[in-house]
Amino acid sequence: MTTPSTLVSLRITEEEMSLLDSRVGLDGARNRSDVIRAAIRSFLEGQPLLPDMDTITIPVGRSMKARLGDLYELQGISPEQAASQGMQDYVRRLIQEEAQLNEILADGLSEARSKTERRKEFTE
Repeated sequence: MTTPSTLVSLRITEEEMSLLDSRVGLDGARNRSDVIRAAIRSFLEGQPLLPDMDTITIPVGRSMKARLGDLYELQGISPEQAASQGMQDYVRRLIQEEAQLNEILADGLSEARSKTERRKEFTE
């Protein structure tokens, strides 16, 4: 038994209609309505949990999709969790690299200052 639904009219361009039609037959979509429902569901489910959060979309190829599926099956880690952890690790690494670079520059500056002779007219 199917869930009752409400008919909704909307206007879309010919280009949007072509894109819509190109998705029919993919991912179990039997018609335009299936594609539109899936798009709406995807949009609503992808919304941030909190007002200050943003959502990003990452295109994933077939090979990575399979690996993420294996990761979920083996470890229970969702693609979203893996992406979030990867971004956190990436940002952490960049911050550490920048801190190391700043330290190297500060050491170089300190060394250069120690090698500079102080002139009498500037130290009085």
